[in-house]
Amino acid sequence: MRIYFLIILFLSLIGPERSFAQTSTVSLDPMTEFIYSLSEVVFSNPFRKEETEIRKRIQETNSSEIRDLRIQLKNILRSQSISTNDAKSKNQKLTALTQVLEELPSLGGFLLKEDTGTVYQWGDWSDFYEDGFSLEKLRLEGQIPSFPYESGTIYFYIKNPPGSFPAEFSFLGWESHFYAFGDEGSLRYTNDFHLDPSERLGDFRKAFDSVRKKFSGSHILTANDLTIFIVPGEPKPIYYVFLFLRFFLIGWTILLALYIVRMSLSPPKNHLPEESPRLS
Repeated sequence: MRIYFLIILFLSLIGPERSFAQTSTVSLDPMTEFIYSLSEVVFSNPFRKEETEIRKRIQETNSSEIRDLRIQLKNILRSQSISTNDAKSKNQKLTALTQVLEELPSLGGFLLKEDTGTVYQWGDWSDFYEDGFSLEKLRLEGQIPSFPYESGTIYFYIKNPPGSFPAEFSFLGWESHFYAFGDEGSLRYTNDFHLDPSERLGDFRKAFDSVRKKFSGSHILTANDLTIFIVPGEPKPIYYVFLFLRFFLIGWTILLALYIVRMSLSPPKNHLPEESPRLS
């Protein structure tokens, strides 16, 4: 039991981030995994824990949507037998491609670019150009989803269908509101259905300054091609239970550690009976 006490003491000092990193990289026995899980629940800040969960789920959802759309576009180009020459000549194949792209609800823009410049463009790319209007210089070119195609590169970005926002982000902790915007400025994910889906990143960033004054802890995160705004909510009653348990265990751990240190540094007591005085 001494070794498990030391593990709990160690986890309480290094924090939940370190313990999470260790559990994700090292294979542990069930008892140790249980202690790590308990320490995360008890010692971690519930708001930070929720923030980590929100960021992870948004990234997973975003990566999945990008992957699925990339597969769709590759299949369309393959089935339509589109070449870069078709794009340059703007023939009937390109017209058919444009009609197919318009039927993809999650596609915001499609762009075929070669070293000599842009060959074909569909959708609004004005927010991605370095100077706001050039068709040659893409801003954050390495960050925009892309894949090679013949002698050029296909770039694309996602937009949400109107009113379509994933909302399954509930878990134990604080009930924060989050707002994730894409690089082109449109709202991608949120759990606040009172917000206008047409809200743009620039306008929301300006309004967020006043939100920060009302709700302490509100802040901005970046995750790949997304800008995430998080506004903490009111803590649930269970939060105070864990908060009390957290301080109780931390105090108990410190007192027990001090007691062990004190006992180890105390000089040993002489338990031998004292010598009786001799009578003369």
